[in-house]
Amino acid sequence: MVNIDALLSEWAYRCKKGYPDLDSPSDLKVLKNILKEQDITLPQLQEQEEEEKKGPDKKELIDLINKSELNPKVINKLFKVIKGSGIRPQFKDYLTKQGYTEDSFKNADADIDRILNVLTNTESEELLNYIKSPKKLSDLPIRGNLAKEAGLSQTLSQDLIQIVGVDKTGSNIGKVELFLALIFSDVSNRGGGGDLDWEGIGNLEVKGTGGRMGQQSGRGNYINGVNMLADKFLPVGEEREEFEEDPSNQYINTCIQNAYNAAVKNNIDSKEAISSIQNVLDQVFFEKGLAKKYFNNPNDFKDLAKMRNSIFKLNIESYAEKTNVDAFLFATSATGEYAIVDIDKVGEAVDEGIIKVAIDPNKGYFWHNPNPNIKLGKK
Repeated sequence: MVNIDALLSEWAYRCKKGYPDLDSPSDLKVLKNILKEQDITLPQLQEQEEEEKKGPDKKELIDLINKSELNPKVINKLFKVIKGSGIRPQFKDYLTKQGYTEDSFKNADADIDRILNVLTNTESEELLNYIKSPKKLSDLPIRGNLAKEAGLSQTLSQDLIQIVGVDKTGSNIGKVELFLALIFSDVSNRGGGGDLDWEGIGNLEVKGTGGRMGQQSGRGNYINGVNMLADKFLPVGEEREEFEEDPSNQYINTCIQNAYNAAVKNNIDSKEAISSIQNVLDQVFFEKGLAKKYFNNPNDFKDLAKMRNSIFKLNIESYAEKTNVDAFLFATSATGEYAIVDIDKVGEAVDEGIIKVAIDPNKGYFWHNPNPNIKLGKK
């Protein structure tokens, strides 16, 4: 009888990389030599593998269960596993229909198997019945609870919400994303800009608690707005030094307010000053030219809290244009609470507190962290 473990260990030991590569002719040649040395023929090896794959038959399994002392918890678990295995092909077909195949994931078959394991070990019968006539995301209110609105049990909902993965490009598939594609008939895997395709709407991006519209602090290019604005509006000297050293100018809203006031004080044309501030903000927020939408006249530089919210809106809208997103779904994975925000409703969502940033309403965003964490506001 062939000792397959020993054979594989010997093959790995002789390979240059320390492990066999099936696409490497040299590694395959090594295997061929080992088989020859040990007088093993491929038919013999295949026959043994097939025998090992057979395992116990159904009768042996039934006999084992009948002979075993099993408590109700174990019996329930076994029931789910066996029943889930029988409907596994149906779930795989449904995943394919919603745009998820082996090619969708970095780890291909392994990721599909992992997802199928969740589907078959959760409330599989409930899920199977649900997907026969799934609801549409378009029919949901803009605020609510995903499990409640879909009519699912909390157990099934949470099991599906917690599924994560890595797509073929190496990008993370976050919590809630797979849930939406599995549960709503008008949502499917997009495989491009934005997380999902939402029928009739376009690209849907999911943001969990703490999600950002851009990179976190310390990543990407840092725009030193303080120095850039000082260069524009303040001559070299004491006034400029005070502006650059003022700790309050680390906040974008305070800094552009102070910069605008300094420009006016130094007799710089108001339109020219505003245009320069717009240019700096656009450099911070993805070069989409949207700063003029929120900072376009002297009144836009008076109220720090309002300015903070304007920068919040600018952050979201610029990011959406950069990533080709048409709508966001903000969700708290632990509870299933969510809010849907169409890109043309961003202003309302911010003003009504549907979504918030965990920063002081007056101090606002930092130059070094212009994409802060976002969370759901209170209903």
